[in-house]
Amino acid sequence: MTQTTSGGGWGSVSLGVRLAVLFAIALLPAPLLSLAASALILGRTPGAASTMWLVGVGLPALGFVIALGGLLIVADREVLGWIARLRGVPGRRDGGEAAVSVSFAAAPPELRELAEGVDAMAAAIVARDHALSENLIQRDGLLREIHHRVKNNLQVISSLLNLQQRALTDPAARAAMSDTRQRIAALALIYRALYEGADLRKVDLADFLEELIGQLIMTDTGQSPGIRTELAIDALTIDPDHLAPLALFAVEAITNAKKHGLTEVGGRLAVNFSVRGAEAELAITDSGRPGSPAVVVGEGVGRTLMSAFARQLGGEVSFCPQTGGGLTARLTFPTPAAAP
Repeated sequence: MTQTTSGGGWGSVSLGVRLAVLFAIALLPAPLLSLAASALILGRTPGAASTMWLVGVGLPALGFVIALGGLLIVADREVLGWIARLRGVPGRRDGGEAAVSVSFAAAPPELRELAEGVDAMAAAIVARDHALSENLIQRDGLLREIHHRVKNNLQVISSLLNLQQRALTDPAARAAMSDTRQRIAALALIYRALYEGADLRKVDLADFLEELIGQLIMTDTGQSPGIRTELAIDALTIDPDHLAPLALFAVEAITNAKKHGLTEVGGRLAVNFSVRGAEAELAITDSGRPGSPAVVVGEGVGRTLMSAFARQLGGEVSFCPQTGGGLTARLTFPTPAAAP
């Protein structure tokens, strides 16, 4: 808080007394000029007509100008000047400069008290802002730690499922377990992207999809089966609520393409994400197997999940067989608004 002292003398005089004294001094020339005019008239000197004109018009006008100028000077010195200094107190506090550097020792007591109050209020606001900033930093750190731990827990679950998968002998059961592991891995990737990113509220979709696709086309042994990927992804930052269903839709579509649209030695997988104003579209196309018709997703778990993810995004899903072989799984949904 600003510490000020009265300084004694003029500094202890109240604002009302100051203005009364200074206004009296400022208006003193007017009666003096009137006395001088009366003396001229009573003297009846030659040229009295011109003197009367001077007395009747010139001297009162001159007195008015002098009085007005005095009042303006007084108001500027005793009111406006201190108010200008008073305005600077919050700004100095906000900029980190101590407001005690603004001296109000010679100010009227009323303005000194007001300055102390403003300075105290500014100091309280600055302290509160610092506390809020510290709380936001702590909250950000806690959220990143939570995302990190959730990702680690999902990876542990995926590892447990992998152990269980190795113990299975039924091919259908092993495939179902592998699909579940892919979905969990996609969720873990979302949490990793959140805690590694600069902003916890949004993720760069292009970078995320590129990493997700690279993760999905790897086999359980960690070797790529020779799948060629073609990516065309428009720039978009997306929030986690929209990213999760979009990522899981991509998992189901790419898993279906690996099972039915790509050969054991590889093939072509095209992923296109485009933003057209208020509408966004994700299209995943496989090259198909030579000599085999495109396999449209049936009514199994994959189709059910893809439809559910599309509804969660407020969009629609369609499957379009390609004339040259292969299938396109297309998701159309309203473009998510980026977080501010």
